[in-house]
Amino acid sequence: MKRRIVALILVLGIVFGMGIEGTGVRAAEPEPTPPSQEKTITSIEVVDTDVEIPYKSVFTKNNVAIKVTYSDKSELITHPDQEIKLDTTKLGDQTFEVSYQGVKTEYTIRVVPRQVTGLKLKEATKKKAIIEWSSLTEAKEYEIYTSTKETGSFTLLKSTTKTTYEFTDLEAGKLLYVKIRAVSGEYAGADSATIVVALQPDQVTGIKAVQNVKTKITLTWDKTAGATGYQIYYRLATGKDSVLAGTTEQNTFQVTGLSSGKNYYFTVIAYAGDTTNAGELSDEVLYGTAPSIPQITKIKGGDKRLKVKWSKGTGADYFNIYVSTKASSGFKVMAKVASDEVKIRGIDGLKKKKKYYVKVEAVRTVSGITMSSVSTVSNTTTASAAVKATSVVAKFFTTLKSFRKSAAYKKYKAFKNRVLYSKSYVIPGLKVTNVAGFNATRMVPQSVTFAGNYLLISAYDYSKKQESVIYIMDKKTRKYLTTLVLPHTGHVGGITFDGENVWVTYGKNLQNFKFSHIQAAVTSGKPYYELYRFSSVIPMPETMSYVTYYKDRIWAAAYSETSKKYMYGYTISNKSGAPALTYTNRILMPNRTQGVAFTSSGKMIVSRSCQTKKGRRGFMSQLDTYNPTWDLTKKTIKKNSRKKTVKMPPMNEGIAISGSYTYVIYESPAFGECQAPLDRVTAFKTSKIS
Repeated sequence: MKRRIVALILVLGIVFGMGIEGTGVRAAEPEPTPPSQEKTITSIEVVDTDVEIPYKSVFTKNNVAIKVTYSDKSELITHPDQEIKLDTTKLGDQTFEVSYQGVKTEYTIRVVPRQVTGLKLKEATKKKAIIEWSSLTEAKEYEIYTSTKETGSFTLLKSTTKTTYEFTDLEAGKLLYVKIRAVSGEYAGADSATIVVALQPDQVTGIKAVQNVKTKITLTWDKTAGATGYQIYYRLATGKDSVLAGTTEQNTFQVTGLSSGKNYYFTVIAYAGDTTNAGELSDEVLYGTAPSIPQITKIKGGDKRLKVKWSKGTGADYFNIYVSTKASSGFKVMAKVASDEVKIRGIDGLKKKKKYYVKVEAVRTVSGITMSSVSTVSNTTTASAAVKATSVVAKFFTTLKSFRKSAAYKKYKAFKNRVLYSKSYVIPGLKVTNVAGFNATRMVPQSVTFAGNYLLISAYDYSKKQESVIYIMDKKTRKYLTTLVLPHTGHVGGITFDGENVWVTYGKNLQNFKFSHIQAAVTSGKPYYELYRFSSVIPMPETMSYVTYYKDRIWAAAYSETSKKYMYGYTISNKSGAPALTYTNRILMPNRTQGVAFTSSGKMIVSRSCQTKKGRRGFMSQLDTYNPTWDLTKKTIKKNSRKKTVKMPPMNEGIAISGSYTYVIYESPAFGECQAPLDRVTAFKTSKIS
């Protein structure tokens, strides 16, 4: 509160002569007053200065503002030019002199107790609340004022000499606004800041998620007795630290900034009046966000079917594939794909030469709540004609006579003298392969392995349009049975069998699947069988091009035209489940190695090749035999010096041994420039080449 005090100053004036009443004699006119040479102060006035100041506060002339008025009516706002004499360690009214350029006045200020600070809610239970504040030495007592409204009028509740007070008659959920002032006799200090006092609220219960989307979850909970607000916390299910999502006065809140396809734990705390007056932490509840939106990356129409590929995204338990003949309606679920299966699926039961619309829905369920995200709609048209069956007739040499006329037979003497035409296998699919309802005309054979009663041949589509395959041949009759279609178009290389699992190289990975899929493909009686699930996919140190199995180990290595490369040996764990590998040994292999097989006596036959014909850089086509020193307790296995070399036709690749025979496959039939192509997995008496 401030006031203005006007100081009256005696002003000296000029006395004019006056006429004498009744005499008839007029007084003489006064002489004119000469103009003033300088202005003078006519008054000073204390303005805009506190009337009351706190105990022990600093008070100087700079705390006093005065208005100086001059004889020419001009004014100046300034401070006194003499220091103020005021003792703020004494309560009560004090009058002091204010001076400016010799003109003086007086001013009275009251020293009062300081403002109470440190007012806070010390403790709150469901029955009482205790407040406390900081003590003031000059205070004789403290007045407690309360109001039921923050902006309402406050009334005196009680005076006390203590610095605490206990409220015992509060109502649950009701707020009481409180402020304190210090008093000493007739002098009172300024009001403290206002705090809110309330009983402790109950624990929050009944938390539920009512809307779960990719990055947001909306929660509700039961209204809590005694609560005036709530704080919401969350943490990742895999994390430990909780994050404050926000505060609300309602019993619903939308938590934002979450990640799609993730699980979170949520807790809610009720408070009354202030967040420091909180109830017990609620029990944690687990909810999840919707999975990320799947993206269709490829769709193609085939023989009365289509094939769709999509991105995995995050968080889905499974995917629904919807198909319709209309762009915006009539969609039906045509396939359900588990999250651990690859994200490619063929859809059957369609009509030829018809346009179909497809969308993919990602679905997950957390705490009984099912959430989903749906892709945009893509479309494709099925083929107008049936696809051709996988060819089983030899691409080049259909008879022994024609085989003997081949360049491979004529030009490679060692090959001619050892090859067994009657035990060789015609490579299927070289002319055309039915790749799950789509034709491929340039499949590239890569490797071979024997598995149970079957010979397996790996191959990939040179054009990358269709998926890679494994041709399944009857081991005894040497006839083609069916095709296992892999879920990618990758350059598959080596293939081997460990007695339970089929292993295939693919880039910097080794993929494996159960032998039961081979059996299912054969017993299905269908022209193809689509593989959608690998048992495990194991990262490799390099891009592996061949793989084999020997001494209970998987052996795999990369190809190099110019450098020697290690072939790494791995023991297999969890063979009947999701196999895992542990690195144990290595063998330094010669450059241009394409495949490896081991005899029962421990000899190692290496298939080495490079280029399609002689004269090209690094050309090679041969089988080399080594007799390694098999000490598996040592990290490095010595392959020792080469024992034998047999020249082969170009582009020999994978190699496998069954019984007393060795079999070699060639990728040459896929390359027209090859000077001596072979369309067979050629057989040799192992003793003749090793």
